[in-house]
Amino acid sequence: MKQLSNYKQMVGLVTVLAGVLSAACLVLGAYAVEYNFEAFSDPTLVLNYAHNYRAAYWFLILDMAGYYLLLLPVIFYLHQQYKFHSPWVPLFTFSGLAYVLVGAIGAGILAAAWPTLMQQYESAPKVNQDFLEPLFATVTNMVTVGLWNILEVLFAATWWIGFGMLLRRDNKVIGLLAIVAGVACLLDSVGTMFGAKLLAEVGVNVYLVMGIIWPIVLGIHLLRQSLNQATRQPVKANALETKAELYV
Repeated sequence: MKQLSNYKQMVGLVTVLAGVLSAACLVLGAYAVEYNFEAFSDPTLVLNYAHNYRAAYWFLILDMAGYYLLLLPVIFYLHQQYKFHSPWVPLFTFSGLAYVLVGAIGAGILAAAWPTLMQQYESAPKVNQDFLEPLFATVTNMVTVGLWNILEVLFAATWWIGFGMLLRRDNKVIGLLAIVAGVACLLDSVGTMFGAKLLAEVGVNVYLVMGIIWPIVLGIHLLRQSLNQATRQPVKANALETKAELYV
């Protein structure tokens, strides 16, 4: 029981950290483009802030950690908790893993490409800048549109909606938050694929917020559960000791 409590506590801590780093990612990203939020939908505008290449790099590292990699423990935790509740759980878990891996790969690619291209753009003459702009836009769109806003969010929608339906049985708030996040991801993917810009923007903005709120809420819930288990354990131990003394 103690090992289970410690495991749940660690999963809860890592999941809360994922939400915190996701929030830090958005803050640093806004700083990197000097709060010109249009730059997130037009990659060439990012080059206007090429001098902030270090902030852009750490924005992507935080993105890779918060929105993706630090969710791995909770993905496996949910699989263990609900693997006998539905025959669809393996698909949900696979989708969660695919979401994390595709998203993290995309962030890693941009973390490698952006600082180099931004530094080259900053120091290049105008002729070379005209060449670097479409190169930067192409690399960025390959990741943000192809990997993130079409493929990754489809996996994320399957994972969040699937486990959201299961989580709702035990905790309605956490389950509904997961479903909202999943529906937002689905809107983002469908909107991007069919060129419905407004739909995609609504979806991605809700996803970015839910990618902060849901891990923090779930992580705190797991921490509370582990604390309750830890406080109940000594009571059970004392009861056993008292019972043993009766037979002495």
